[in-house]
Amino acid sequence: MIKLFLLMILSLSINISAQDAEQRLKDLQNKFEKINDLTVDIVQKSGGAEVLSGKLSFKKENKFHLDLKNNLIVSDGNNIWNYNKKENKVIINVVDESDPSYFSFKTFVYEYPPQCYVSLDEGDIILTPKSDSELNFMNARLSLNEEDLVEKVLIKGSGSNIEINFSNYRLNQKLADSKFKFIPPEGSSVIDLR
Repeated sequence: MIKLFLLMILSLSINISAQDAEQRLKDLQNKFEKINDLTVDIVQKSGGAEVLSGKLSFKKENKFHLDLKNNLIVSDGNNIWNYNKKENKVIINVVDESDPSYFSFKTFVYEYPPQCYVSLDEGDIILTPKSDSELNFMNARLSLNEEDLVEKVLIKGSGSNIEINFSNYRLNQKLADSKFKFIPPEGSSVIDLR
């Protein structure tokens, strides 16, 4: 009898925890639905060391403008321009969302969750790939701020961990589409891989 009672309590607590995780994810998705564009400061670390920092502008659907110290990376959702400021060189390619280095809010908010077990840990959303998924990470932890905006993403892989921090959000500024296209400066070296 006691064993049955304990199993019922455990089952109820697992269901409540799963419901809480799904609700937290739904809150994030609802917030993301209301955002047409945003600008945010970004810092990425790999293995604990900072590898890049700059300002990211994002506009639906998957358009972005990432201004870093030595590089400018711009995408219109189809093409991606990677401009090396020091070398005055730009590499143009087609967007490849399957590339593990490609980060997309949309991917983490909508595409990964159905392929993962979703849980909560200290208020953070934890995405753990299901055994039949082809995702190439062990788990991803999404920390949200009080406004249900992503504050930090921690991706644990089999090698090193990648941490991406977001701060100073500015939402729905009506960013022009021209911000998400790149015209190579005169005299720059252009490598077009499309």
